Amino acid sequence: MKLKKILAILLAMAMIASILAGCSKTSENSQGGTTSTKKDIVKVWTFPVEKDYVQNFEKIKADFESKNPNIEIQREDLSWAEGVTKFDTAINAGDPPDLMFVVPSAKYVQTGLAVPIDKYIDKKALSDYYPTGLEYMKVGGKLYGLPLYMKIHTIAGNKKLLEEAGIDWKKIQENGWTWDEFKEAAKKGTKINADGKKQYGFVFHGAGTDITELLDHMNANNGLPYIMDKNGKFMYTDPKFLETLKFIKSMIDEGIMPKESNQITPQKRMEYFYTEQAMIIGKAMPYYEVVIGDNNKKVQDKTAPAGQKEVDFVLLPEPHAQGQKAVTIGGVDGYSMYKQKNYSGPVSQEQHLKNVAKVLVALTSGEAGVSAKVLCLPQVTKSGDAMWKDKYTMKPENKAEVDRLFKNVLPPVQIDPAKAQKAQKLYDQVIKAEYPALLGGDITPDKMYQDVKNAAQEMLGE
Repeated sequence: MKLKKILAILLAMAMIASILAGCSKTSENSQGGTTSTKKDIVKVWTFPVEKDYVQNFEKIKADFESKNPNIEIQREDLSWAEGVTKFDTAINAGDPPDLMFVVPSAKYVQTGLAVPIDKYIDKKALSDYYPTGLEYMKVGGKLYGLPLYMKIHTIAGNKKLLEEAGIDWKKIQENGWTWDEFKEAAKKGTKINADGKKQYGFVFHGAGTDITELLDHMNANNGLPYIMDKNGKFMYTDPKFLETLKFIKSMIDEGIMPKESNQITPQKRMEYFYTEQAMIIGKAMPYYEVVIGDNNKKVQDKTAPAGQKEVDFVLLPEPHAQGQKAVTIGGVDGYSMYKQKNYSGPVSQEQHLKNVAKVLVALTSGEAGVSAKVLCLPQVTKSGDAMWKDKYTMKPENKAEVDRLFKNVLPPVQIDPAKAQKAQKLYDQVIKAEYPALLGGDITPDKMYQDVKNAAQEMLGE
């Protein structure tokens, strides 16, 4: 009998110990359920944003995790060439990362997995961000992410080659130029060099990533700033779209641009620039001052590929059609926030989203402003300005041009997400599909324009 009592006591003690052990692994959450003390993992997919980005990211990560020991940030680096495709696959499968370095778009919102962030970030934190930057992270008026930096895309020239061709690049920086003035200048920079290789007046990539950027930029400077206006009207059925196609094709036909423009990747474009086979290139960004400066050092050290030369890089405004307003293609890059269709984690999904929002703020404000500084771009937060505004280094002529270009940056336009998605589908299936053929001479501007109009009628009813 005594033995039975002892066994009963031991059994009871074991049960109590088991219960206590279980309690040590869980705690009550705000919804009345239980939450594991395991770390909540926030997955971040990003790109090589700038040369020191991994180092800068890890510094922010370490600081954040020391202050939030219950959260772990997992970074995955993507390539510029394949990263967006990988993300598209993931979100279509219902399993995107928590944060993706991409500006939100209608097609992502339509999945139901893009997360409006207003309810997860307090007003004080949001007030640190300048309003213009936030507008670019909205779809249908809702905020789905936060910007890391403002950006501009333009063109640039080799100062030496411009001056050899008798082109007053300072006047162009200050006053801009029309398409006709641009073509005339580019013709002056088109010639056969002493080594027998052709120097082109203008080289713009037409392969690799963002193959239609030249078309988009020239459309914007021909009175077609958006694919769809604020009223939901598709803009590329306008005859000005045909004018843009004809102008681009004329530069290839006249030998100002290479006939193989539809095969030139961004990397190949830079090779043309470094070997003095291109007087003007596009696209260009303020950060190219750093990139080209680094390559100049390789030329000096004789570690650059054979034939490359030092380049004195100067930013230029993009030309505009006669009678049209000159604009700068700009916007932001930043992180947008997503949820998973079949979420399973150590905390509730609602708590997880709150944690993701904390990481989002950390990766885009204050210390994170170092990336804008490295890229020679404006800050998007007051805290970033306070920390980095006096640490920028740029050539005076390029800094002055950046300031001028930013005055003409296109503001974002808010479009109904469903309409925007249809317009983007048309763009991808027709314009992006046929543009390489236009550059290569396989279809005419008139044929491509007619195909776009037919598709707009069929897909959009316009």
